[in-house]
Amino acid sequence: MIQRIQSIFLLCAAVATGLMFVMPAATLTVPGEQVYEYYTAKVIQAGGTPQFVAWNWASLILNILMTALSVITIFLKKKEKSVRPTLLLQLRMCFVNIVLMLGMIALLWLQVRQVAGAVHATWTADTAFVFPTVGIIFTWLAIRSIVKDLTLLKSYDRVR
Repeated sequence: MIQRIQSIFLLCAAVATGLMFVMPAATLTVPGEQVYEYYTAKVIQAGGTPQFVAWNWASLILNILMTALSVITIFLKKKEKSVRPTLLLQLRMCFVNIVLMLGMIALLWLQVRQVAGAVHATWTADTAFVFPTVGIIFTWLAIRSIVKDLTLLKSYDRVR
């Protein structure tokens, strides 16, 4: 379903969640002047030369799932005569993606608080911390467009 407006919204959601791989979600500052950057994939010690500290497997896998689900939903097409089953499947996948993004928000918040508590640091949210929320907004806009397409198809069925 590439030529629909929901494809643009889903692409924007995929870009927003994809940016979380390369931008830090939070910055942890330890009172001893050490600064750590928390990515969805890893934690690094910032400074002169960045040093790898640890992997974040749960948030990495969840981020891969969110981004992949958005891209897969764009290129989804069932081999049926009607477009309606494809739109219904897209709708379900968008709802699953929203649930995954809400889980990512909760997981990021919990993991950053846990790491900050373990090293006695203060943390500040960076730009990438709000990207799941941006992805939810774009996915919701895609859902609205899919519903509009479904109602349009229903009106065509009534005319026949």
